[in-house]
Amino acid sequence: MKRFILMLFMAIVVVTANAQEQELDYVFLKNGTVVKGMIENVEENISVTIRSVNGEVYSYPMIEVNRLAYGKKPVIPTESSKGDYVDYTNYQQGFWCAVELQGAYSCHLKNDNGALTELDIVGGYRFNEFFRLGLGLGARYYIENDKIRHSDIKWSFPIFLNLRGNIIPSEHRTVVPFYSVDLGGTVRDGFMVRPTIGVRLGDPRSAFTVGITYLGQSLKAPAAEGKYKRDYTSFVGLKIGYEF
Repeated sequence: MKRFILMLFMAIVVVTANAQEQELDYVFLKNGTVVKGMIENVEENISVTIRSVNGEVYSYPMIEVNRLAYGKKPVIPTESSKGDYVDYTNYQQGFWCAVELQGAYSCHLKNDNGALTELDIVGGYRFNEFFRLGLGLGARYYIENDKIRHSDIKWSFPIFLNLRGNIIPSEHRTVVPFYSVDLGGTVRDGFMVRPTIGVRLGDPRSAFTVGITYLGQSLKAPAAEGKYKRDYTSFVGLKIGYEF
C-alpha cells in the first residue's frame, strides 16, 4: 500500500512538472539562445519582454528575435535536421534576392538623346543590413535605339556585381534609405557603372525599393556616313524593385 501511494505521488509530480513545462513560453533569438518563461509583453516589430523561469525579466528588440512560442514545449532543431528548409528571411545574414525595373534617359547636351528600359535579377549573400554583395543579370531594351547606338539590335544584356546596404539601421523603421552600386559590362555594348540612392519600404528582409539611378555606359554611338565611335554615355533614371 505504501509503495502504491509512493508511486502515485511520483506520478503526480512528473505529470505536474510536465504540465508546467508545457505551459512555458519560449523566445528564440537569432544568435541561437532560447529563453523560456512567461512572455509578459510584445510590442509588434519593436520588442518582447519575458519573465524567465529563474524570475529575471529580459527584454529583446524584435530584430534580434527569430520566433516566439506560446504555452507549449517546441521542437528545438538538432544536428540531424540540417536538411530541413531554412527561412533565411529571419536572419541578419544569409542569401538575398532582388528584382528591379529601371527606366532611364540619356544626358547628351549636343547629340541626340534616347530612352531605355531594363529588368534585372540580383542574388547574393547578406553579411549584415549595411553590406550585401550579389551578382546581377539583366535584359535592356533601347526604346530610341538609333539615336544613341550604332546597332540594329535594340536588346543588350548587362552582367554585373552589385554592392548595396542600408545607410541607417532598420530597427523600428519601415522606411530606410539605402545605397546600391552596379559594376560590370553589357553584352553588345561595353563597360557599365550604375550607382543608385533611394529608400526601402517594408521589413528588414522584405521590402520594396525606389531609387534615383545614374548609368554610365560605354557603347558604339552613331557617327557620320554610317560609321560609329566608341562613346561613354550618361543616363539618369528611376529604379523600382522588390528585395527579400
